[in-house]
Amino acid sequence: MPTNPFSAPEVEASFKGRYVLGSELRVGGQGVVYRAKRVRLADGSACSNEVALKLHLDAKQDKRVEREIEAMKHLRHPALATLLEEGTIIIGGKQTRYIAWEFIEGEPLDARLSKGGLSEREVVRIARDVTSAIVALWSKHIVHRDIAPKNIMIKLDGSAILIDLGGARHLDNTSITAAGMTFGTPGYFSPEQFRAERALTSASDVFTLAIVLLECLLGHHPTNLDQHQLASSPPSADVLVPSVPKELRDTINQMLRLRAPFRPPVDKLHATFDRLAN
Repeated sequence: MPTNPFSAPEVEASFKGRYVLGSELRVGGQGVVYRAKRVRLADGSACSNEVALKLHLDAKQDKRVEREIEAMKHLRHPALATLLEEGTIIIGGKQTRYIAWEFIEGEPLDARLSKGGLSEREVVRIARDVTSAIVALWSKHIVHRDIAPKNIMIKLDGSAILIDLGGARHLDNTSITAAGMTFGTPGYFSPEQFRAERALTSASDVFTLAIVLLECLLGHHPTNLDQHQLASSPPSADVLVPSVPKELRDTINQMLRLRAPFRPPVDKLHATFDRLAN
């Protein structure tokens, strides 16, 4: 389990008091995320923003971080996290990349699922919002590649926000993932992502989202994170959640088709989930 190498006082000192740190939200291989309050902008002017402040631990991921920043500078969407500030600071003599995101009041979907499954209405709302985010990303030729419960925030009003584009694949840029390797969370890869194909499309994110939707309906992962099963014989909503309305089951099954070209276009999926949510 990764540990946080920073202390709150040294982080606040590195920012020269511009940020007041609160609780530690998450620690992972890429970095540590704090809840914090931004009290001054870089130019010294006063402000008051609740933020999710991420400090990146792995300098080898700097190019990936830069691409995430560049993408989000040009994307504003209600179902995507909002970038407020980015830059570098010196902590313990080491240059460290940081990104400040607008703080989302709510809880990660993985924490929510630890309490059990969700209602059909909640699942449809998540599907509507996340497909909306995928549409926005795909308009910029971006594939998220890591749509998993840990990267979906559920706000207090039940709406969903897709976060963490650190692993996104920007089709207009040269790949920075080594040949034969893939990026994301095992147990949520699409078949083509599992095969480490480079020419991914939004259909890959569509498949991954379907796994998340089944997990929400069941209260547990549909294959117990068996990635080989996902890549060869995806689960069936008809078998796993037969009590769910037929249109929702059919839609999830279409999203889980093995071959990417046969999955529904994400804009049509969004229209379907938008209708079902109203």
